[in-house]
Amino acid sequence: MVKKVKRNLLLVLVFSLLIFTTGCSQLIQNEIYNKSYHVTIDLEEFEDLITAAVEKTSPAIIGVSNYERGKLGLYGLSATGSGVIYECEATYDDGVTTGSCSDTMDSDNVMKYTYWAVTNRHVVASEVDNYIKVYLGEEEVKISADVLGYDDKVDLAVIAFEHTKYIQPVEFADSNLVQRGNFAIAIGNPNGYEFYGSATFGIVSFPKRYMSDDTDDDGISDWDSEYIQHDVAINPGNSGGALINIEGKLIGINTLKLVSEDTDNMGFAIPSNLVQELIPILERGEKPTRQTLKISVFDVKVLKNPEDYPGAEVPEISGLEEINFGLYVAAVEITGPAYGYLQEGDIILKFEGVEIKNTQTFRSILNNILEGETATIEIYRGQETITVVIPF
Repeated sequence: MVKKVKRNLLLVLVFSLLIFTTGCSQLIQNEIYNKSYHVTIDLEEFEDLITAAVEKTSPAIIGVSNYERGKLGLYGLSATGSGVIYECEATYDDGVTTGSCSDTMDSDNVMKYTYWAVTNRHVVASEVDNYIKVYLGEEEVKISADVLGYDDKVDLAVIAFEHTKYIQPVEFADSNLVQRGNFAIAIGNPNGYEFYGSATFGIVSFPKRYMSDDTDDDGISDWDSEYIQHDVAINPGNSGGALINIEGKLIGINTLKLVSEDTDNMGFAIPSNLVQELIPILERGEKPTRQTLKISVFDVKVLKNPEDYPGAEVPEISGLEEINFGLYVAAVEITGPAYGYLQEGDIILKFEGVEIKNTQTFRSILNNILEGETATIEIYRGQETITVVIPF
């Protein structure tokens, strides 16, 4: 199921169809700002790229079923979602194990393959006794799987299962290179396995969107995560499925969409770089340790425009005439890692190379910094810009 943002919104299922005329070339003239752009597009070649990307990635996209124990002690299917195989290991008949599965795909001596897949936490997590199975649609088989670990904040989980046939894992793309307007393809199981392996097509709407979420169900947003916003059609059952580029490489894991009567085509995926960073931790069954700077901050835009935030307690801060964005540091705790690096009155302009225009962006980047890493912060202090590196 696709996780929905926790607002009072109505579910709208949207089916979109993008139709191309194949087998032809045409000249397109686009007038933008009085400039003419003449581009020859071979639509058949373009369609072949999309088809090849889907065929390359589809075998690694699996179904994930969650079975929960009911009141009578019997297990029943509670939810279905999707998963993405990212790694495999082969075990030969003599018991020798190799980590290079691609070299064994045509071997008759492989006894079994062990696969690791990533999915969404909300697909596999349960408050009651449960178990997980993966569904391989091409073979129409279901196989028991183990949940190795899941993140309490980012909606990710890692599962593992064994199978006798070779499945090629996905390749990861660098999600930092994703740009607005890039083509994107979603592959998953919308509305259950009747529509197993469905592929939908669209574009990246915004490459880095920061959104708040209530991860502990207390009605208060306690987490800010980074997502790739896209307009590719996804529906319940796509959760944990792949968002790929036209090279067939993974750029994100689909996790949620905004739904209402007046909102459409707004899906969100966890960036592949963040997925790769968390996978080793979740494989070990550990919980990622998130950092805190122990500082108090105010958005500069709030300080300069208090009339736009009625009811908020906005302090009067002088000296912001030349500053249009950033976070004003109001206090730095002695016990925090920022002590000695940041001081009251600093204005945080960039965090890890990203311009900080609101607290959501700042918190989201901080949330992804793990223990033992460092944070590079560009600040405005005493009418000059300086850079500090804070270790954690």
